[in-house]
Amino acid sequence: MSATVEQVREAIIRMRAARDHVLAHRSTPTVIAALAETARRWLAVDSPWRARASEQAAESLGFSPAMVNEIVDLIFGQWTPEALGELLDKELGDRRVLDEFQPLGRLASRAIGPRLITHILAGNVPAPGLVSILSGLLLRSANLVKPAARDPVFPRLFLESLTEVDAELAACVAVLDWPRTETAVTQAALAEAEAVLVCGDDRTIAALRAMAPATAVFMGYGHKISFAVIGREAMTEENLPALARAAAFDVSVYDQQGCLSPHVIYVEERGALSPRKFAGALATAMAEYQQRVPRGRLSVEEAATLTTLRAGYQFRAESDRRLSVWAGPQPNDWLVVYEDDPSFSPSCLNRMVYVKPTDGFSRVLDNVRRYVPLISTVGVAPFDERARALARELAEMGVTRVCPLGEMQQPPLTWHHDGRPNLAALVRWTDVG
Repeated sequence: MSATVEQVREAIIRMRAARDHVLAHRSTPTVIAALAETARRWLAVDSPWRARASEQAAESLGFSPAMVNEIVDLIFGQWTPEALGELLDKELGDRRVLDEFQPLGRLASRAIGPRLITHILAGNVPAPGLVSILSGLLLRSANLVKPAARDPVFPRLFLESLTEVDAELAACVAVLDWPRTETAVTQAALAEAEAVLVCGDDRTIAALRAMAPATAVFMGYGHKISFAVIGREAMTEENLPALARAAAFDVSVYDQQGCLSPHVIYVEERGALSPRKFAGALATAMAEYQQRVPRGRLSVEEAATLTTLRAGYQFRAESDRRLSVWAGPQPNDWLVVYEDDPSFSPSCLNRMVYVKPTDGFSRVLDNVRRYVPLISTVGVAPFDERARALARELAEMGVTRVCPLGEMQQPPLTWHHDGRPNLAALVRWTDVG
């Protein structure tokens, strides 16, 4: 049911009152405890929230039930009391600044979260949206949430589960939906926001930025892509199975729909094993992951794209030794394409990945340079001093995250999403001294 302007305004009034009540008498440790307990209940094997998500989100998002279970573990597995406290301490200097003035340098300071945060969520993967709501709750803000049409399930189920644990805190959140064409409702949702957090395509972000109040903090997270690099030192018979499994996980989880999913894996030549050997091992690992966590359903357009791409590469591979193709036994389960051409080629997603040889890390930088504004994450193996030297060069280019291969899809809560702090930019500071 589509929300009206009146319903949005009523929800804002109700949430602000709940927020003021929570802010007046709740401590940060109790907020952390409620959020961590909610996550713990999601993680239980017999969790009703996990079961409902596996049924409902699989239908709306198009993921398989097994993938939804994987997603639940990835998201809520990180919401521990220690990780939530570390996030606040890292970004605000001391989690206690949300409760009272604390000495920070020569001054005593206190941080106050926005009275109202409006969250506009994307529907490709649920993690960023849930972390957005989590951030607002940690700051004890009122949170108006517009879920994506593709994922109305996770935000609502999370709110229900939080209500079961801490109804007082959950009253600071309202999940309301309306078509993007209902401009008046969107304007009502933005008009009184002190912060606006948007996940979506670049056009949506630009339109909402123009509609948001000039005084509001606006944080937009648009389309990004990622890739991986494997150094020659890692290419040994001993390392190969684990290396391939790590890469297969990064490619396959979320069915490659997220910004952290690698499109291309560059493998350095002159190792004990060839880049083509890695591509074959990756195909085996992709097949194993598919057996455990099947890919979700494809749209007609997605299936047609994958079918056409696979057939084209297989036809070329029959007469071109520079090209090799591995595909699942069922149409479009997964696709690995090895080609000697080192240029960066964005994948069509849905577990389709390119493996390309490179004669050095500097050549990789040359090949990805034109895509740098779009690059989110680079996975590297081995994650050694040479990888850190690569990270320094990527940082100078503008890439915002470099991590070990196999961890691309599991950024800690403390990561700077698209190079920005998650909490520090949202709070208002008062200094005494």
